[in-house]
Amino acid sequence: MDAAQHAVLQLVGTPWAFLVIAAVLTVGSVAVFLPSQAMVVAFGTLLVGGGDGLFPVVLLVLAATAGMLLGDTVLLRLARSVDIGSWSWFDRPKIRKARESIDARYRSTPGRIAVLGRFIPMGRLTTNLVAADSDLPLQRFLVSTLVADLVWAVYCVGIAAATGHWSRDYPFLVTVIAVVASILLGLGISAVEKAVRNRTEARTAA
Repeated sequence: MDAAQHAVLQLVGTPWAFLVIAAVLTVGSVAVFLPSQAMVVAFGTLLVGGGDGLFPVVLLVLAATAGMLLGDTVLLRLARSVDIGSWSWFDRPKIRKARESIDARYRSTPGRIAVLGRFIPMGRLTTNLVAADSDLPLQRFLVSTLVADLVWAVYCVGIAAATGHWSRDYPFLVTVIAVVASILLGLGISAVEKAVRNRTEARTAA
């Protein structure tokens, strides 16, 4: 266990770490089982705890944003060219229901829905599939997705920065706490957005 912890700590802050993060986030656009958020928060926590200054933290934000944007763009291209959205795994009832529920809202405010989608389970995949189903121009998709991915990356690294200073003494314990906190906050954001939306819809229907 000590050897594994030492190896991870040695990797943090090296160019390889940022490349790995970007690569995992790229693949994570389709492979939703990958712990993308946990990985970024964990690396960010260890980076801040390492005391190497602001530059590596900014580099982490840029690497995470680039990986997310590349993955989102690849998924959009795949969904529009080979219609992977109709494949059985991507057309499961839960995903189909989520796509249907945000379709109209995404078409009117893609940036807002893309940002919210980064904080809910399966949200990134769902918003990208909805974007592929719509006639949203590629340029507008890239702008809204870039904003969403940057907000998400800053959020993850911000959580890491808030806890990272305590990671020097207990790196892995503090990392776990940061990851759990980021997940709970994300779920809280999703719950608040859903409650506000339901109240708005109820007032509109009344």
